[in-house]
Amino acid sequence: MSVTLHHQSPTRKTVEVTVPAAEVNAAFDEVVAKIAPKVRIPGFRPGKAPRPVLMQKYAREIESDVAQQLVERHFWKSATEAGTLPISHPSLEKLDLKEGTDAVFRAQFDVAPEVVLPDYKTMVLTKKKRAIDEATVVEHLEGLRQRAVKYLPVEDGAVAPGLVATCDIRVKPQGLKAQTYKDQVLEIDGTRPFDAELLGLKVDEKKSFTLTHPADDNNPVLAGKVLAYEIQVKDLRTKEVPTLGDDFAKDMGDFENLEALKVAVRKDLEEAADRDAVARLQANLLDTLLEAVPFEVPRSMVILQLDDYCQEFAQHVSRQGMDPKKVNWQAYRQYRLNDAERAVRSGYLLQSIGNAESIEVPEADIDAEIRSFMAENQVQQPFEAFKAEMDRRGNTTEIKGRLRTDRIFDHLLSTAQVTEELLDKEAFEALVELERKREAGLPVNRFDAGGMEGGDLEGQEGGEPAAVAPADHVHGPDCDHDHETAEAKPKKKAPRKTVEAPEAEAPAPEKPKAKKAPKQ
Repeated sequence: MSVTLHHQSPTRKTVEVTVPAAEVNAAFDEVVAKIAPKVRIPGFRPGKAPRPVLMQKYAREIESDVAQQLVERHFWKSATEAGTLPISHPSLEKLDLKEGTDAVFRAQFDVAPEVVLPDYKTMVLTKKKRAIDEATVVEHLEGLRQRAVKYLPVEDGAVAPGLVATCDIRVKPQGLKAQTYKDQVLEIDGTRPFDAELLGLKVDEKKSFTLTHPADDNNPVLAGKVLAYEIQVKDLRTKEVPTLGDDFAKDMGDFENLEALKVAVRKDLEEAADRDAVARLQANLLDTLLEAVPFEVPRSMVILQLDDYCQEFAQHVSRQGMDPKKVNWQAYRQYRLNDAERAVRSGYLLQSIGNAESIEVPEADIDAEIRSFMAENQVQQPFEAFKAEMDRRGNTTEIKGRLRTDRIFDHLLSTAQVTEELLDKEAFEALVELERKREAGLPVNRFDAGGMEGGDLEGQEGGEPAAVAPADHVHGPDCDHDHETAEAKPKKKAPRKTVEAPEAEAPAPEKPKAKKAPKQ
């Protein structure tokens, strides 16, 4: 048997294998012997059909089985002997197979990239953090107060400024079809022309009237048009906003007075601001490293990451009560392509740094994480049984990858020169707006797997989300990596970071996938 390795790119290789005729003949004999008792051919008893008849009638099936047998038997071994370790299934680009002669197959496959690490021990970074001042605390308290608003029924009352009315509205613009809107909730402001027409109406009363839309309205379809309205008031309530005081604080939780609530709010805001700042700092750190060390990533790994994004978005769409089949999945995959490539690059880069620094996660730390999850979620199952189930699902591998990623970031930040910059409300909002504009302009270049900002694909015409089902990733027969499934992974409840730790994107062994890569 001869083996020849061809280099298509740094992460794409081709191996050409020649299998001796004797082994080819033996494979044909084995396959024919297996199918002979199973097929029914008129004029012959089961298992008694002559070989030439079987070869003629089932030639395609027999050749397919022989090819699969030979490729499975020789691909992984041949690739390893050629000095490579495939991380994807082979994609056949050539197959010469005929009984009695040498067989030749050529298969493409992906390998992990070689990452030449930049100088990551002398980085200079800025930690941009939102300053939490008294105005921020007051603003948050006002938000709590508004969320605690009560809407009390108005008995025998009429529509008046300050009340909240629920109405059925039928509107017919001049020259257009009428539209009906049920159960519209309106906070009445008597200065608006529409609201003024409702003043004095009682529950169940109806009124018809017309209004002329402003000529300079942004909607050219309605600008200057006369709109005919039919209104029925269905419910009327008064808005009761609680007074910001000690009683309000006690209603919010175990707080002795308003001052105690303020202290707790400030503490929560400070912690949230720090988490957000650390997340941005990690993202900037990773951006700096990725720019310093460009390298190609395996296409199969990008496809797997896109599969994960589709899976997440399908779940998100379903939770919103929409049909995932209506999503244009091809457009969505294209939209997240840059994200996926960045995620895979980030994973390989962080993995290489972790390997260079010999950063590992002791089993005791994984156990502690599992016990913490069990306590937080009140899991009554014995620890050993629960951990065994997590091992079976691959969840412990995910936990190990996440903890290792956190340690890698901690190590990188410990060697970097980091200065902290406090941003007031205006500066922080400007920073957020700048990030939003960057994301809206192009697909987001970040390693975070989450976030749906910058695109609304729900209304696009689409079809069956065939790519939603995770692809399978298979390492070679000698692979000693752990694997995980795409089943739900336990995570401790915590406020969402702007940028998550990239354990979900790290390639094997950071996050090996129990998946099979789609054919290229």
